[in-house]
Amino acid sequence: MISKLAYAVLAVFVLFVAGAYLLPTTAHVERSIEIERPVGSVFTVLDRFDAFPAWSPWFNRDPDIEYRFSGPASGVGARLEWNGDPRLVGTGWMEITESRPNSLVRSRLVLEFQGEAETAFSIERIAGGSRVNWTFDADLVAGQGWFGGLLSRYFGLFFDRWIGSDFETGLQGLKTWIETLPGADFSGLEAGLVEVEPVDVLHAESHGDLAAAYRAISSFMALNGIERAGQPIAVTRFGDKKNFQLSAEVPVLRTDAPAGGDVKWGTSPAGWAARAVHRGSYDALPATYEKLAAWMAAHGYSEGQLSWEHYISDPGDTAVDDLVTHVYFQLDTPPRD
Repeated sequence: MISKLAYAVLAVFVLFVAGAYLLPTTAHVERSIEIERPVGSVFTVLDRFDAFPAWSPWFNRDPDIEYRFSGPASGVGARLEWNGDPRLVGTGWMEITESRPNSLVRSRLVLEFQGEAETAFSIERIAGGSRVNWTFDADLVAGQGWFGGLLSRYFGLFFDRWIGSDFETGLQGLKTWIETLPGADFSGLEAGLVEVEPVDVLHAESHGDLAAAYRAISSFMALNGIERAGQPIAVTRFGDKKNFQLSAEVPVLRTDAPAGGDVKWGTSPAGWAARAVHRGSYDALPATYEKLAAWMAAHGYSEGQLSWEHYISDPGDTAVDDLVTHVYFQLDTPPRD
């Protein structure tokens, strides 16, 4: 009886081993979704981890999870680590290993006690927005030992069922989150963060006529022999989105001349700001503001109380198509290092 049982167990074990060797050594999960936003917005969100907790299907399961960002804010080397309830999300980290603008973000995923995998987001431009494809690929036998590798092959049969529903939930969360962002397509926008140093200026409120404000400053400079030290600036100060003040500013070499009338001494806006380079007619500046606002939102930056234009070119001796203007939005808070 014992001998028969032993043979039966051995036969089952042999079948188990033989069956395992017929199974794949890798697991692949793949899901996709369409998002009604330009590829630039989608790529920017996926190329950094700041927003990941907002749409991830796993982070919402553990309200007490702790996470930490390190490395650069975006692109290769950006890293997210988390430490959560092992019954819910566990402990692990992700790091971006490949980043192709507006097309691909690939990351290494390491889960404590569970091994590692590679995840990737590929982005495709479609009519009305973007298509995002999210993939998961794992080597089922690497580092598992002989018997562990056999078991992992069988577990691989269920990966699509286990992870696929999470991918679907996550992509729907990503779609919902990204579609709250401004819809302007900022692809090709020359934009970035800069820390602006203050300079001495003469400024005057526009009272609805910016040209008149500049003329008042020019007259004050001529009357007092004050030299210009840079190109003009136009500053908008927001009380709220419905109330704002527009003023003209001209960088100058400061003197002891007392301020007079509407013209006052001051300093130009300073601190951290998002800056875009606008080329061409001033009539097209509103579109650049919209693109810069969309760029900021996708990068997770909030606007402060100031925006301004720095007129790099002199329209008196520059063709309209060659005009260069720097557009700024003050940051509400300094950027993460």
